[in-house]
Amino acid sequence: MAKLYIWLISGMVNVAATFPINKVIFRQQINSSRFYAAVKQVHKEGLIMLYRGMALPLCQKSVQVGLMYGLFETFYKGLPTNMIADNRSKIMIAASLTGISEAFVATPFERGQSLLQTPAFHGKIKNTLDLRHHLTSIRQWYRGLSAILIRNCSTNCLFFLFRNPLRNALPSPQTRKGQFAVNFACGACLGGANSTLIYPVNVVKSYQQKQISSNRESFLTSCKKVLREREYKARKIYYGVQLNFTRALISWGIINATYETCMTVFYSQPVQKQLY
Repeated sequence: MAKLYIWLISGMVNVAATFPINKVIFRQQINSSRFYAAVKQVHKEGLIMLYRGMALPLCQKSVQVGLMYGLFETFYKGLPTNMIADNRSKIMIAASLTGISEAFVATPFERGQSLLQTPAFHGKIKNTLDLRHHLTSIRQWYRGLSAILIRNCSTNCLFFLFRNPLRNALPSPQTRKGQFAVNFACGACLGGANSTLIYPVNVVKSYQQKQISSNRESFLTSCKKVLREREYKARKIYYGVQLNFTRALISWGIINATYETCMTVFYSQPVQKQLY
């Protein structure tokens, strides 16, 4: 039960701190617009519209953080050591299985959030509950699943492979504040690097999820359309990457530091030292 509260706290603190930044990034991704144009658009809509759709990411992030840490621990401990002797392989398998599980739970939340943040649907979709009248099939709710599977599996592998080596390379302060700062730095570095590497996949995901239609479109087809719309220029595909990097630094710094601090309080030692 204590771990459940830790996951919920980590996810909620993260969303509350980064939701406005995430909305600006989303507008840059779907409109291929520059930073100031996206900020101007969001500012023009007002404070109420700024937090439109926040309920879904609050639920999604809390659940996702819980699944990421909790399922990874479960999968890692459950994998037979006699069959998988190499620890890195074991970490990658556990992280990939965690990423797949996360994707099937988180995709409907991300789908709804994308529609609520798209300006074209501000007058059509009233609120989160109204989504059920517009997304009438499982296929509609799970649009963008392929992109999320690619994103989750790759970022989870990188996060869990490099979290301990990076944490061990940083100083080991004895004070609670010092430990929080180091854990924040560790999470921020990994989150910033991961989000930048996988950013084009998120652009394609946003493109897929911003529309309501019965036509099913593969990930590769969406990639081709996005590239064509952005004139095959990397600069246009990476619109919003700077702000996304900043958001990831804050977001994953908060998640990792909050989680590790709570684990230290409840279980007397950091979770990474308990596990592997």
